[in-house]
Amino acid sequence: MFACNLLMILFTLWCAVLPGNSLQYDPSRTYTYSYQTDLLLNDANSKRLTSAQKDVGVNFTIRFELSTIYKDESVQLFKLHITKAEVFSLRQPNTKKGLESSIYNPTYFQISGDLVEKIYFTENSIFSRNIKKGIINLFQVQEKEGERTEVEVGGECLVKYSVPEPNVIERNKLECQNLEIANQFSNSNKALGISVYSKATSVYKLQDSVIENVSSTQRVITYLNIRSALNGAALSLQNLQLESVSNGKEEPAFTLEEALSKLQAGTMLSMALLPSEEEIQHCQEDCQNPEHLAQRLEEDLKGENVATLKSAKAFIQMLKGFRSSSKGTLTKIMTTSDSYIVPQLIDIATAAQTDAAKEALLELINFEDADSVDYPQRFLLAAAYSSHPSVTFLEDLLSILKKPIPNESLRESLLLSLGAVVHTFCQVKNQSSHPVVNEFKSLVTSELSACKEERCQLMYLNALGNAGLSSTVEIILPYVESPKSSMLAATAMSAFRRIHKKYITSKVKAALLRIFHQNNDAYDTSVRIAALELIVDNEPTKQEVRNILLSCGDQSEPEFSTYVLKMILDIASVNPELKTKLEDILKDSRIKNYNIWSQSGKSSVITSYLARLKDLDATYNLYFENSKSGVMKRSGMVVSLLGKTIKQPFMKFGIYADGLESLMGQESDTTTESEKTDEDASVEAVAGMSFTFMDVLLTQVEFFRGMSGLMSAAWNAPSELTSALQANVLLQDHSQRIHLSNGLVLDTEVKGVLSFDLSGFVSISLWNRNCDALIRNSGAMYIEGSMKADSSVFNLDLMFSGEGQTNIDYTSKADFYEMPLKLCMQMLRPEFEFVHKTQKTSSLSKGRKYKSSINRKSVILAESYLLNKANSDECRVMLSQD
Repeated sequence: MFACNLLMILFTLWCAVLPGNSLQYDPSRTYTYSYQTDLLLNDANSKRLTSAQKDVGVNFTIRFELSTIYKDESVQLFKLHITKAEVFSLRQPNTKKGLESSIYNPTYFQISGDLVEKIYFTENSIFSRNIKKGIINLFQVQEKEGERTEVEVGGECLVKYSVPEPNVIERNKLECQNLEIANQFSNSNKALGISVYSKATSVYKLQDSVIENVSSTQRVITYLNIRSALNGAALSLQNLQLESVSNGKEEPAFTLEEALSKLQAGTMLSMALLPSEEEIQHCQEDCQNPEHLAQRLEEDLKGENVATLKSAKAFIQMLKGFRSSSKGTLTKIMTTSDSYIVPQLIDIATAAQTDAAKEALLELINFEDADSVDYPQRFLLAAAYSSHPSVTFLEDLLSILKKPIPNESLRESLLLSLGAVVHTFCQVKNQSSHPVVNEFKSLVTSELSACKEERCQLMYLNALGNAGLSSTVEIILPYVESPKSSMLAATAMSAFRRIHKKYITSKVKAALLRIFHQNNDAYDTSVRIAALELIVDNEPTKQEVRNILLSCGDQSEPEFSTYVLKMILDIASVNPELKTKLEDILKDSRIKNYNIWSQSGKSSVITSYLARLKDLDATYNLYFENSKSGVMKRSGMVVSLLGKTIKQPFMKFGIYADGLESLMGQESDTTTESEKTDEDASVEAVAGMSFTFMDVLLTQVEFFRGMSGLMSAAWNAPSELTSALQANVLLQDHSQRIHLSNGLVLDTEVKGVLSFDLSGFVSISLWNRNCDALIRNSGAMYIEGSMKADSSVFNLDLMFSGEGQTNIDYTSKADFYEMPLKLCMQMLRPEFEFVHKTQKTSSLSKGRKYKSSINRKSVILAESYLLNKANSDECRVMLSQD
């Protein structure tokens, strides 16, 4: 009797709710469940009103039995046996398919406490394993409220549990990290990046610690940060329902070792963890041989088609092929193709960012030939915009830099490109302290300190500016306060532009204020304005703003004072903090008075909208700084992207000039009459252009230096539109696998390219002393994204794209026959069309394919952009005389 009672007590303890176990299944019973899971794809903004707008997807219907093989106070070993499994096409309801036979093999999983610890499979089919992992994942649940980190089917996830009512549990996944990240990457630049939104919620209903029902929803959206309308959305649904409970079919083991021994008898078991696995590799080259692709797209890849959609689309197609090609294949393509498409192939191979592509490029390109720099220059331009540079790529560029480069311009391009690559590399967490970054810094700063000539110093300062390393602030600072060279001081200040504000110390700010107010030395007005730009950008105090405004009371330099006032007002119009300080300061009559605010100069600064979009605004800032005599000193345009969390300089085009007065018999404004020396008596005339794209400074172009240079430029200036810079630059670049709660895996990719051409012509008449110029910035953008189910059993994918092509013409007519100089500038953009396409396909493997597509077209009207009122008035006079 005693023995019988003891057995009853032991059996009761066996079945009781034991500490650490959320689920308590009776080992003597078999539980039959029905399970359904859907995977749906669509545009996140679809209204689903028409057939083409509706979701595409698949539905899995499964029935399985769950029984307990072993159980103790902390461990439960379950057997999952699927008895029925079918997959249906959502858009083809009459099409269904039975799943592969391996899915019916029994699977065993071990729960320790309330976490799935191990899974034992008898099959090698990754598809079957993933489907089962999606089911098993539902049995990982805790009954108490709180947050914890779990390794689950989606990876390592932060999970929050709540208990809204008895026997009901809500499980929310807050964030997940894939445990396997090979071949996954994204652009670290937020403006060019891709956001992935994911939310997964499961609601459990339990009875006596046995799951009666689970309803789970996961929504995933991939979208462009600059245009969220370009997106793909996936919806994963799961429903688990307890159908019946019957007497058990298997005898539970008395120990875990005994249970595992029985399972392995006569069967090859493989142990796995809960995270789902990658099933297949999708075709990375549109299933076409890249050599054949190059031949087919040869016409589109020609230089004459750069800045057109033909070129942009060909770039994306070739990039897919290049990323999965060997070094030998890429070498063959680039060496046997016609020479006029090789520069475009260099763009593509550089953007591929694979070891094979890098090795093929370095074998093709020669940095040691001083007379053959076209290919190296094209490679370095594309390299500057690498989206996810590797350590080996940086090491290879550094090794080239250490060797003699006979062409000085090529060496400068290498330094600028290397600085930009270092900056991108350092945006990834913990990479800024990598030895390769320290090697770059050490090499560049040591060469900078060894420079004896200004050109050499400018070259290394520009490289540091592109790199934007916070540790170089103290190295750059001494060059900022260099009064002997306005170019050197302004370049050093520009080198601070990519360094975070928190590293612009009070010591730097004090130096900038000394330069602006000329406390220790006299500085050129362009240097003082560069200092002012940094001061205002780094949160000046109210007193500092007040002193800046007071300095405008000195009207001995009206063009400079005019520029300063207009710049402060322009920035305050978009900077609420500065606007508040300014409003408070202007309450003082010593500041708000005629002497300060009635400036007579024609210099101006204006910011307006280039485009206003849902997610961000594109603004343009135009600046014109004149010398005392009214001759242009600096002018240019800055285009920026501004969103709620995005502030990205997109493009800066600047023209600089100095000493032009000497060509017209005027006096330079770099010195006052009392300060003139023999050395200052004649400032050499010089003019040039700088171009910054995506905050990366490219090699500057000098138009002329001195009267002989001007004469040469006048005679050799292109009378027809001539290309000065063209390239195809990879902007968006994202590849990620998303492991869904139901065990299925999504491959998401986004690639975006800007194909651009900067060209122009100048017509100069020294006899009539006038000049007509046109600078045309042409560009075509093509963005292509996809979401594809990673499965060999069914095909399910969504593709979206956006495309547009336009140009902005910047024209100027100057008449310097007599003073004051007359100047009319115009900025025009023609009408263009932006096309957004969405295409969805689905099919069961080797079955009939369902396909739908939607095209949306937006017409953007032509526009003539406001420059400033004085320019508009001058243009009316000059154009009326034509």
